[in-house]
Amino acid sequence: MLKLKQHSKVLTGLVIGASLFVSSFAMTADNTGIVIASRGTVTADYGGEQRTLKQGDDIFVNDQIVTGKLSFAVLQFVDGAKVTIRPNSAMVIEDYVYNGTDQDIATLSLVSGGLRVLTGAMAKSNPENYKVRTPVALMGVRGTEFAVMLCGDQICTENDSP
Repeated sequence: MLKLKQHSKVLTGLVIGASLFVSSFAMTADNTGIVIASRGTVTADYGGEQRTLKQGDDIFVNDQIVTGKLSFAVLQFVDGAKVTIRPNSAMVIEDYVYNGTDQDIATLSLVSGGLRVLTGAMAKSNPENYKVRTPVALMGVRGTEFAVMLCGDQICTENDSP
């Protein structure tokens, strides 16, 4: 009976220790938003490591979010901005810092495909600090909602898309 109690205490200690380790990691990991909806294949690539994303998962600066065919993701950032990443698209979160000051900055890089943005508090208070980069243009945000699509080496409309 004594050995069972000792094993139970050791197991409880290990569980508590693991929980504290995971909690401390989660608290130091500086997420910039979450996935609020997704369908199909959606992944985040960071430093050569890939993870599958689903509703409720955190997203981080330097994540490259990739959607597969017939797939999409809706991301909500810390300032309330919502970004929908279209099928067959890739977007990198280059910068996203929001503290409600003039030091706020957001730079999203559309690598391929398309996205739709409904801006949040940052673009309203500091529109000059909110940017979307593509291989062919760097766009500053001057409105509350916009869409960007790439067709080869140019920006196109939904009607032009392949």
